[in-house]
Amino acid sequence: MARDYELEAATAAVADHVTDPVVRALVVGAPGSQDGSAGGALRSMFGRTRRVAGLHARNVLVLTSTHVILFACRARGWPPPVDEQVGAWPVGALRIDTVAEEKWSAFSATKSGSTTNRYYTITLTPPDGGAPVVVECPRTDSARETIRAIEDATGSPPSKATARRRRAAARDHDADDAPSS
Repeated sequence: MARDYELEAATAAVADHVTDPVVRALVVGAPGSQDGSAGGALRSMFGRTRRVAGLHARNVLVLTSTHVILFACRARGWPPPVDEQVGAWPVGALRIDTVAEEKWSAFSATKSGSTTNRYYTITLTPPDGGAPVVVECPRTDSARETIRAIEDATGSPPSKATARRRRAAARDHDADDAPSS
């Protein structure tokens, strides 16, 4: 199995702030951080949704055996240094919903020309009826595994982002269990 550098960086970022063992962790951005437009960049830095939730431009989403925890991080450094805890919810009470999105952008800080940014929008709905917390992250294998682990732990229905991989894994498992001729 390939080394998961994203998981390692996110876990290192929260190592001094989490007492339970980390099951999965992922660096995520505020709403607008992944769409690649100038408006998205401004929304991720100054947007109302980000301010109300207490998010920063970079954050770390953590799954332990008992809680889902979201930390806001300072903008500089890698792994991102944790600034404060935004929220912590028992795994049985939180719901997660994930949507795969993409946005064409003529603005790209890393390339000249246009690009299509593919990312996940993750909505965490707390049990107390409070406002949902929305974060974004690039579509990567590490992100899918973290989303899947949180869905499984919280009892949330599988999203389209993880459902296809779940079906493929089930087919592979069934093929391994099939009797040989």
